[in-house]
Amino acid sequence: MKWILACLSFGLFGFGLSGSAPKQTAKEVTVIISGGARGQLSPCGCTKPMSGGLKRLATVVRELKSRSNVVWIDSGDIIDAPGRQSQMKAETYSELMGVLGVDVVAYTSNDQRQGLGLLVAGTSLSKRKWLGVEPDRSMPIVAESIKSGITISVANEQVLKFEAEREAGIVILDGKRESISLLQKPHEMVVFASEGIPTVNGSAVSPGSHLRGVVIATFRDNRFVSAKVVSLDPSIKDDPKGKKIFGSYLTRITQERLIDSTVKDIDHDFAGSAVCGNCHGKLYKQFAKTGHAHAYDSLVKEGHQADPDCVSCHVVGLNSKKGFIYEKTKNLAQVGCESCHGAGREHARYPGVVIFKKVTEAKCLTCHTPSNSPTFNFKSYWEKIKH
Repeated sequence: MKWILACLSFGLFGFGLSGSAPKQTAKEVTVIISGGARGQLSPCGCTKPMSGGLKRLATVVRELKSRSNVVWIDSGDIIDAPGRQSQMKAETYSELMGVLGVDVVAYTSNDQRQGLGLLVAGTSLSKRKWLGVEPDRSMPIVAESIKSGITISVANEQVLKFEAEREAGIVILDGKRESISLLQKPHEMVVFASEGIPTVNGSAVSPGSHLRGVVIATFRDNRFVSAKVVSLDPSIKDDPKGKKIFGSYLTRITQERLIDSTVKDIDHDFAGSAVCGNCHGKLYKQFAKTGHAHAYDSLVKEGHQADPDCVSCHVVGLNSKKGFIYEKTKNLAQVGCESCHGAGREHARYPGVVIFKKVTEAKCLTCHTPSNSPTFNFKSYWEKIKH
């Protein structure tokens, strides 16, 4: 597991998202720690209420920045794979950070592997210098002081050993968990990268992954006081500016028709659920009442109808040459009979010869993953669609 650590040793003061702001002194600052988006800029999944997303992150940041002395640090790990859509995601995230005034963005080794273009775009749009280890992996990049004399650098373990007598400040390490002991000094806070929801364990905290939440920390008089998780759940309304920026991203991926670039590496021949209904009328009527029958409609409602990240689990056969094609095969929109049972054209032609195998829980788990369907339970979910 990759760990990112930030050592904070300056005066900080934080508060919740509701109620009046407490009286502050010059040495009191609130720290917002976000990061680990890994390509997921909006809530994804079929479990409600869904948490996460840039639009809610923007609301938290804007409200805190309007009421207190705030340092906002994003620990990077912005995208999860190379490609045009990932480039758009990086640009969208960076634009939002620029609009809201991020103080530091630290790109990880994973971000660096996505290419120089991502880093250049991030620097320009976020209006902040991105931090990382130099290519020779021997010297850190050190940013200028940003607030309260804070000095921030990004290092690996080799750099840390070289800089054992470093000045107190913020050190973001792209290294291993064992490195925490090398970093932590009295009254510092360790920020590490992890999978899942944000966590707080004393002065060791993580913003988690996929923008499910952020950590808000409090330091007072150069001492760590506390840290807490703020979940980006539906109780946090979408920020208008964040909504506009994310809407532009959806418009771009739709206009560029990235969905047409989806790899179609199989040749399964799909017929469409209506064809199944010709013989299985009773079952088809039951299917029509389920959420599966309106799965693609839910994407259209949210503007994700041409989003490659979402469409595959909301249509039939996106990865097949004879499957769903955007704006052309309306009969293969929605989660249809063939999404679970397999391509049915040959079965429709030779029903007594071509026989489907029984659908198992494993098939459901191809879309109902722990990430987008964390409460999935085969028995309870089957009750909603059984036939």
